[in-house]
Amino acid sequence: MKIAEVFLLEAYFDDLQVAIMDRLAQANSEDQNDISTEKFRQVLAADGFLLSIDELKQALTDMDLVADVTDDSITPKNKIPDDMADPEDLGPDVSQMAGDQALGAVKDQLPQ
Repeated sequence: MKIAEVFLLEAYFDDLQVAIMDRLAQANSEDQNDISTEKFRQVLAADGFLLSIDELKQALTDMDLVADVTDDSITPKNKIPDDMADPEDLGPDVSQMAGDQALGAVKDQLPQ
């Protein structure tokens, strides 16, 4: 393989990584827990990156940007898969409890 071909190949993969990170960022901004692998692959194809599902899965795994990737869905890091997300049971609002406790401590310090 010629040096020029190696540089071209490396540039392609650098551009692919940037495109993947951009598309994952867009999906994260839309608050999607799971992204369709096929739709993600089609969006990358529209950007000029023609990948098979296996190639896409390998790229996402190598980049360490996703928690889970299957033939059907991609779960970005720090997201809960849709089948595990339960909006009804969010548990206590710890930040609200801490805020209430801090406010109570400040009020206790104020003169009566």
